[in-house]
Amino acid sequence: MKTSFRRTLGVLILCVACFIAGLSIPKLRQSVSITNQEKFNAVYKTLTQDWYFANQVDNLDERLMEQSIIGMTTLEEDAHTNYFSIDEAKKFADSLKGSIVGVGFSYYINTDKNVVLTAVYINSPADDAGLKVGDELTQIGNMKCADHDMEDIIQYIQSSEGEKLNVNFLRDEKKKMVQVIPSEFDSTVALEIFDDYAIVELNSFSEQSGEDFAEAVNRIEQAGVTKMILDLRDNTGGYLQAAVDIASSLIPEGSIVLQEKFADDSISKSKTNKEYQQVKMDRILVLQNENTASASEALIGALQDNLGDVVTLMGTTTYGKGTEQMQMPFADGTSLKYTVALWLTPKGKSINEKGFKPDIEVEESLVESVGYYDWKDDDVINADTVNDNAQALQVYLTYLGYTCDRQDAYFSPKSSEQLKEYQEEHDLEATGSCDKKTWDQITKDVLNKMNAEHLDTQLTKAIDILK
Repeated sequence: MKTSFRRTLGVLILCVACFIAGLSIPKLRQSVSITNQEKFNAVYKTLTQDWYFANQVDNLDERLMEQSIIGMTTLEEDAHTNYFSIDEAKKFADSLKGSIVGVGFSYYINTDKNVVLTAVYINSPADDAGLKVGDELTQIGNMKCADHDMEDIIQYIQSSEGEKLNVNFLRDEKKKMVQVIPSEFDSTVALEIFDDYAIVELNSFSEQSGEDFAEAVNRIEQAGVTKMILDLRDNTGGYLQAAVDIASSLIPEGSIVLQEKFADDSISKSKTNKEYQQVKMDRILVLQNENTASASEALIGALQDNLGDVVTLMGTTTYGKGTEQMQMPFADGTSLKYTVALWLTPKGKSINEKGFKPDIEVEESLVESVGYYDWKDDDVINADTVNDNAQALQVYLTYLGYTCDRQDAYFSPKSSEQLKEYQEEHDLEATGSCDKKTWDQITKDVLNKMNAEHLDTQLTKAIDILK
């Protein structure tokens, strides 16, 4: 075979490039057929036996296998198939469990540093004791709320599991007291009943959610109320069976709740659970947003297809997760979550990567919807700089009554002057730069104001429609 100058030049250039890169040129040998498994074994053997850094990596065998599994389960076709480490598997399991030890309410801290209830969970100790939304707790056990951080109060409550605690509170400016016994409760269903409508807040879909939801709608029926706001905002899902159980309290017995389509195109239909009795509603208004996903969307599909005009969707388009996952736990505490099916609405519609569009579109106000990243201890936003959290900072300052000229990622000099004024008024170091201490105070003030004003654009609109 003749060798051309072009070929010779190419080899010389290759040699120089490899030398500069610190590579050795292997001897050329004829390629042979090899299976993917054989290739995997060869790479694994090379890294464990011949890799220069092999002796410098702790538990190399385990690390290589873990990274291999992560690689196998990182697929662009399916973001919901995942391999979980021990810690990740525990966190995922805890997120589905829904139960925690405590008293059973959501809250905010008001200007008097007391605990104001914003939600009471069904069948929790707080619910059993008769506490209601709006109650202002002044003392729990021997801890005065105004004298302690909420983290300390929560720790005190959890350490008092099974013990009687006196709770002093204000309701309609009158002093009251009840006893609670901290215990494990499910934190997924909260209820508030008014004269002509009820609000059910569903935070997740746990194993207990169906029973708690049934209790909630039974109370609504006993109160003679036939209009309900079902709040599914920011509910990212959970167990699909919980969606079936919840739907069973609202749609006719024997109705299809959802369908599952498997890889072989076979279809399985899930019908209502006979253990639950239907409570008829004249109107159900569902609140939804871009974080309403999975089991929440399955519930929406069941209500829409079975109840028709009784159901109205309000808010923004949902996430669009129309797949079903199964979890495979391993003995070492890790697990694999993988997709086994598409779920379809009772009428056979898939909303995967589409979501449910609202019948009535209602956007949140900017102060409600603006997002921010977790603030680290050493994070600082200085004037005349661009920062991912600058938009939220300036939006919040504006909401608190300060005059900022920007509401984007650029933290302007004028906004810095307004921040300095805020810091002076709140006994903070007046630098015009936002550190974690200033940020924590601002977010606390914003939350207090939002709760005091009952700022919830979508919920307010829903109430106006039902009245």
